[in-house]
Amino acid sequence: MRRLQSIDQQGPKSLDVKRLRELEQENSLLKLLYTDLLQKFSAMKDGVIRSEGIC
Repeated sequence: MRRLQSIDQQGPKSLDVKRLRELEQENSLLKLLYTDLLQKFSAMKDGVIRSEGIC
């Protein structure tokens, strides 16, 4: 019985590791998307400021 119990405990751990890797990949993608949007926003903001003659 103990042997079956240890096998059952390993299953969720491997699933947790797989899920953690998926979340890390998703997090990396979201960071890239955020950085891209931030750069675009900054460029648009600079363009508006320059077109208004503020700077």
